[in-house]
Amino acid sequence: MIIKPKNKWIQVSLDFDKVEKIDTLIALPEDYKPAEKPYKAVSVQADPEDEYKLGDVVVVPTHIVREVELEDNKFYLIERGHIMVRVEE
Repeated sequence: MIIKPKNKWIQVSLDFDKVEKIDTLIALPEDYKPAEKPYKAVSVQADPEDEYKLGDVVVVPTHIVREVELEDNKFYLIERGHIMVRVEE
């Protein structure tokens, strides 16, 4: 399935900012949620305005990433105005 973002929305992938998990067992309360960073690096998948290319890495506030689930497929969208920086090497 493919989606095509419209207006000010950009499709991103969360794969860029994966944290390596360590196999350690620690007992925590059932309602425990780990603290999230206030920002997240994501890679661009589709930009209808072509300002960002496929694979460009941008940094956005964590709370603005929107998950859309369609027929067992998950897509992630951000609004263009929330992009803080583009990461360049």
